[in-house]
Amino acid sequence: MTAEALQARVRKFPCENCGADLRWEPGVTSLRCEYCGFKKEVARSGDAIREKSVDAALRAPRDLGWGAERKVIVCKRCGAHTTLDPLVSASSCAFCGTTAVVEAPADSKVVRPEGLLPFRVTRDSALQSFRNWLHGLWLRPNDLKSSSRMTAIQGAYIPFWTFDAATNSWWTAEAGYYYYVEVGSGQNRHREQRVRWEPASGQLEKFFDDVPVPASRGLDSSLCRDIEPYPTADLTPYDPSYLSGFLAEENAIDLPEALESAKERMRNEIQSACASEVPGDTHRNLQVNTTFSALAYKNALLPVWIAAYDYRGKPYRFLVNGVTGKVSGNAPWSWIKVTLTIFAVLMVVLIILYLAGQS
Repeated sequence: MTAEALQARVRKFPCENCGADLRWEPGVTSLRCEYCGFKKEVARSGDAIREKSVDAALRAPRDLGWGAERKVIVCKRCGAHTTLDPLVSASSCAFCGTTAVVEAPADSKVVRPEGLLPFRVTRDSALQSFRNWLHGLWLRPNDLKSSSRMTAIQGAYIPFWTFDAATNSWWTAEAGYYYYVEVGSGQNRHREQRVRWEPASGQLEKFFDDVPVPASRGLDSSLCRDIEPYPTADLTPYDPSYLSGFLAEENAIDLPEALESAKERMRNEIQSACASEVPGDTHRNLQVNTTFSALAYKNALLPVWIAAYDYRGKPYRFLVNGVTGKVSGNAPWSWIKVTLTIFAVLMVVLIILYLAGQS
């Protein structure tokens, strides 16, 4: 097959003016030709993405595949399975920056996302956020900003599950009330704080809406949480045209595993909420028993700009929420700078203590 025939076969969104590939343009709900500037609006479906019962979903079949031809790249370091346009080559992993990537057969059984949030933040805005973030870093290696990979940033759709749940919790604890007593005699007489412990119990009802759980193998869940929230109420029905020009990661976490992660996150919030319900000044031995009902889910792709770089053999990442622009990232520490800073702080403290002793 000739290159021209192959290009015609895989091209799904040709420009009506010049025939080149159209790419999704963030923020304007359209596909745009990079060559002649032609724009094609993507008709947004009026159908809302509604939660589905978890119990029913575990039994029902779901749509498979991406709905358009995609190439799959597998990272040998982080294990991420990334899909991209068939004619686009990838020499490094978008998630960890390594060049150890290989092409793999497309998985026709991958679960198709039901909805997505299109990119609104442009590449230039995301790159500027990255540069601002780098400029504001402290106690980092001097050569960090001069890394040649630091200006590369890629847009990727990350698979997410979101969960709704109604919860009913019963808690028991020992509530502590402070009181004070005078102890000692003469010059040694002073007040001491004591705690009077009393049993306490209560009930808490709490509803959770769209608790997100990343189904990503390539991104750390804590970094994903740092760029929350996403406006999931604005989810639009999945259409492969939104993926044009962007990467998309295959779903690496199935529904049952994601549900357990969501429940654990809910339990942590419930634990904190119950702790605030305990009367008194302090508490101990808090025990919480929670039941879950009305469990429902949505499966969607959420947009993230990713800057991945490798510093001395270790991967680091910077993320930008592709809708809100919220940022998060990690970077190596310069332990020489950290040590010098600690030494300087200790010297200031010692000087203050010395001057206080002289007065």
